[in-house]
Amino acid sequence: MAKLTALPQQAIISGFKGTIDFYEYMGIPCARKWPRSPGHARAPAVEAQWPVFTDAVHSWDTLSQEVKDAYNSMASATGLSGRDLSTKFYIASPLTH
Repeated sequence: MAKLTALPQQAIISGFKGTIDFYEYMGIPCARKWPRSPGHARAPAVEAQWPVFTDAVHSWDTLSQEVKDAYNSMASATGLSGRDLSTKFYIASPLTH
């Protein structure tokens, strides 16, 4: 990551698409190498976590609106959404593994 004094013009940013990623972090203009996918092959430990994450994501849809509102209230000061917080708690629960 490189800190910049200012973001360049849109034409310059567009010219580097796929090479350099320009963005702001906490109000600071920055640039970095364009993010790349690690490819199709994933480590077995990573793949082993996919079903738990899938279950966590689907569990949000089964919650009552009252419970969703409670998660949203708890998450309001964290920078996360209620759904994110619910997913985090679901994955961290020893009952889901």
